[in-house]
Amino acid sequence: MIRQVTSRNAAANKTLLQEMFRARKRLFKDRLNWDVTIDAQGQEMDEYDQLDPIYVIAVDDNGHHQGSCRLLPTTGETMLRDHFTELFDGVVIESPLIWECTRFCVDSEATTTLTPHGVQKHTTELFCGMVETGIEAGVEQVVGVFDRRMIRIYSRSGWSPEVVGQSGEGRDAVFLGIWDVDRPSVASIQKAGGFTGSVLEKNIPRVWRSGAA
Repeated sequence: MIRQVTSRNAAANKTLLQEMFRARKRLFKDRLNWDVTIDAQGQEMDEYDQLDPIYVIAVDDNGHHQGSCRLLPTTGETMLRDHFTELFDGVVIESPLIWECTRFCVDSEATTTLTPHGVQKHTTELFCGMVETGIEAGVEQVVGVFDRRMIRIYSRSGWSPEVVGQSGEGRDAVFLGIWDVDRPSVASIQKAGGFTGSVLEKNIPRVWRSGAA
């Protein structure tokens, strides 16, 4: 299931957020060796975590972190604008109908269950959770930066982006993609993932700001 967390319900999800930031440290620092900031509690956090993003978090039956991503409106500060614009020939994407997705993280300590197409279940849940959250908030697209290894995962998950930019070649290439946020995308992800129905937690108040993340 997917839980949406922002500053409005962060206090009630303190432990879950700590699990998320520690999972991000294990992935981005320990495994990928990115130049990221780690605090004294072993959590990976940056300045964009201070901008009241929506965290889309896959949780297990006990409410523990299994995977997550961060959504911010492209009308405000984004990693694309601040860090990646030069990589993509000055491309700037800014619209109240488009969110940026960053810090996509499937927990290395999560239970591994695969979909019929060989993708981790939590990965597919996160894709569907992003789309469902965006639809409810009136968002039409999601933008993000990804590397070549993700192309096959997106395809097998039923939610491939339109590639609007590329920097580098071969294994070192990075891409700028835009994904549609609509009901056909939900249906496509559900079909690829082998599940039906909403992935959002039931009876949980929605936490987004109208028209933005």
